[in-house]
Amino acid sequence: MMRAFLTDTRGATAAEFALVLPLFLITVFTTINMGLAMSAIVRLHFVTEKAARCLSVDMTGTCTPANLNTYARGLYQIGSVSNLTFTPAVLACGNQVTATGKYNVMFGAGTIPIKISASACYPII
Repeated sequence: MMRAFLTDTRGATAAEFALVLPLFLITVFTTINMGLAMSAIVRLHFVTEKAARCLSVDMTGTCTPANLNTYARGLYQIGSVSNLTFTPAVLACGNQVTATGKYNVMFGAGTIPIKISASACYPII
């Protein structure tokens, strides 16, 4: 009876699939999540550079340090980011904008916030 049980290979594929599937799904969804996180970081750098340029080049007066947060948040179109702030400063390099926020990595049981930041400086014209 035991010999027949040990030599029977029916169901081996299903057992192997059940062992490999969770690792495969974790790998796929982690890769997708990290791709979205990298996209959020790249977009944050782009918006920060655009905000610094707007402060330096704007001749119409529509881009001021007072409304910089509103302007930059309007350009940032990626979800899953909270506490997004843009802080202007005038330094030797010109108008500097520093952005900080938290990207919320989603997984099955909830989210994990990851701090992201960017800084850009554009010479005053």
